[in-house]
Amino acid sequence: MKVFQDINKLDIIGRPVATIGTFDGVHRGHQEVIAHLISEAKKRNTKSLLITFDPHPRIVLNKGARDLRLINNPKEKIQILGQLGLDYLLVLPFTFEFSKTSARDFIENYLVEKLNIQAMTIGYDHSFGRMNGESIDVELLLKSYNIQVERIPELDVKDVPVSSTKIRNAVQSGEIELANELLDYKYHLCGNVIHGNKIGRSIGFPTANIMLEYKLKLLPADGVYVVEVVFEDNTYQGMLNIGFKPTLQANERSIEVHILDFDRIIYGTRLEIMVLKKIRSEISFENIELLKAQLEKDKLFVRDFFA
Repeated sequence: MKVFQDINKLDIIGRPVATIGTFDGVHRGHQEVIAHLISEAKKRNTKSLLITFDPHPRIVLNKGARDLRLINNPKEKIQILGQLGLDYLLVLPFTFEFSKTSARDFIENYLVEKLNIQAMTIGYDHSFGRMNGESIDVELLLKSYNIQVERIPELDVKDVPVSSTKIRNAVQSGEIELANELLDYKYHLCGNVIHGNKIGRSIGFPTANIMLEYKLKLLPADGVYVVEVVFEDNTYQGMLNIGFKPTLQANERSIEVHILDFDRIIYGTRLEIMVLKKIRSEISFENIELLKAQLEKDKLFVRDFFA
């Protein structure tokens, strides 16, 4: 997959088949659209093109931006898209000026004039930008330029409609297994190991404190989770704690992972953490000994999970 962030440098020969959207999560519904896109491009003996935006439009337009958290950071999204068989990815810079572009202007100036697409594959609920008071039939306008439109029906997984909103809600409520089912991959967090208070090491549970590499990354609900930890291309079992550590009366929310059967000093290194299942919510214990006893139970839960 070739990635471009400047539409004027795109080097597609011929008329591609395209899709467009924010694609936060690149979930199973998105994957269905992309699979149809690639299939249609092959039928037409041309290239597949996915168009997305950075930053997320809600950030620029300040539509709930203060509370916005994303399933993927930009690097993750590109990495996941790169595994799906696309030919080209165009990441359009989303600015306030760009946001004023009407649906008609976007179709005529971008899709027709600059990209010269021959067909579009879109999701069931897709709409094209601002209408600026225009009353136009977008699909009819596309067809007037000889651009065929295929709209993919909504996808259900175990009777649950797949959407980025539903996945965000599942992650935020700690329903990680549901989120992973809708995503079709393991929800993950990436960040660098920083210094903490080192209390975990003193009670036999050393933890790697994580500073997320993307501040808008969506965090699971506070609690303890079964995880896989990737470090230097090796995968380890682990238990992740997210929250305020009430027993230790911490003032800031932290993300820390205890890696099983691992005893290395790894400050400053990058970890990738795949979140698999919630074990429990955060609990306030009367003393450190009770906390340690619970951590031993959590550790057994993790081992049983992988066994």
